Amino acid sequence: MSFIDRALAILRKDLQAEWRTKERLSPMVFFALLVLLIFNFSFELGGAALREIGPGVLWSSYVFASLLGLGRSFADERENDALDALLLAPGDHGAIYLGKMVGNLVFLLAIELLSLPFFALFFNLSLGFFLMPLLAVFVLGSACLASVGTLFAAMSNNMRLRELLLPLLLLPMILPALISCVAATKVVLANGHFTELLPHMQILGVYTVVFTVLSLMLFEYAIEE
Repeated sequence: MSFIDRALAILRKDLQAEWRTKERLSPMVFFALLVLLIFNFSFELGGAALREIGPGVLWSSYVFASLLGLGRSFADERENDALDALLLAPGDHGAIYLGKMVGNLVFLLAIELLSLPFFALFFNLSLGFFLMPLLAVFVLGSACLASVGTLFAAMSNNMRLRELLLPLLLLPMILPALISCVAATKVVLANGHFTELLPHMQILGVYTVVFTVLSLMLFEYAIEE
């Protein structure tokens, strides 16, 4: 089985399992909506205030909701000792990382697309074609979270305090990308020019590529510790 075939098999298994159980998507959606609802009652957002505070509110809900999903990236394999079988199988172990990473990316994008209409409803945001660049921000921002988060989820998989260690490891590492996500979202909500958005997109793209490559190189050592 080739590298891509192994990665696709892992991805297919995760998507099918999630489609049947909704163990990750349901709490992630609920948590994201709960954060948005709390901020809705805490601030009266609209107009200029929406552009100033809204991006931070939006990405705060996504990051904290993502911790719930990332923390369960290897839950099925851990409970059934299936991870040992995957590691003993011939082939590049980086395919396991890639399949898990793409799966986490899909889940994060689903959460973002499902919660965006509620964000618009809660914070009086008028939906329109000017929000289309936000999809690119979501894809790159989610890729940043998934690339680093999947590696740290593997590192903390066998640790007793994995629920505590994952956010402690992930949040400081993801901070540069998170700043660019917030800044890019602010540009989109303000209907800014593409030249204002491009530098932030470049940062997110470079971050995704660098950490995906590094994670592919380090995953085998991280998962065997």
